[in-house]
Amino acid sequence: MIFEEKRQTLKDGRICILRPVKTDDAKDMIAFLRTVSSETPFLLRNEDEVTFTVEAEEALLNDRRQSPRELMLVAEVDGVIAGNCGILSIGNLRRVSHRCGFAIALKKTFWNLGIGSAMMDYAFCLAKSMNYEQMELEVVDGNDRAKRLYERFGFRETGKNIRALKYDDGSYRDEYKMVKLL
Repeated sequence: MIFEEKRQTLKDGRICILRPVKTDDAKDMIAFLRTVSSETPFLLRNEDEVTFTVEAEEALLNDRRQSPRELMLVAEVDGVIAGNCGILSIGNLRRVSHRCGFAIALKKTFWNLGIGSAMMDYAFCLAKSMNYEQMELEVVDGNDRAKRLYERFGFRETGKNIRALKYDDGSYRDEYKMVKLL
């Protein structure tokens, strides 16, 4: 989905531009994914698993732009991709068409500036404009900072998937399902 750009003044006075992802963001998005994947154990993939080609990423980004019920939002600060979030359809069947998935990531150097909150606020508005009534996400056990943010924005824990993630050292982490009614 293509949507209107939004400007947000950050806590440090800089301007953050919230905008739809563009196809020519592909190379920068791959670099962004490598960075955020290396900064926290709470995302789905490891840094070495970010193996997308520029062409494959361009196709994915183009699909998000063309979709009427999905989107990828980029947070840009000083010309750098600081964060992104996505809204993904659960499905087109009538019984689930009111639900969407939500994912968000932010580079560590941009934490605590209000970018995550700004992305979430805008994503909720956009989800409503796409006629979603319910937003869903998963948060890894131990990611208390993110869980508190989600709860502050109205997400409530609805379940737990035990041993949802397995790490290279053989340890596991549970994952909590959270839902927000829009």
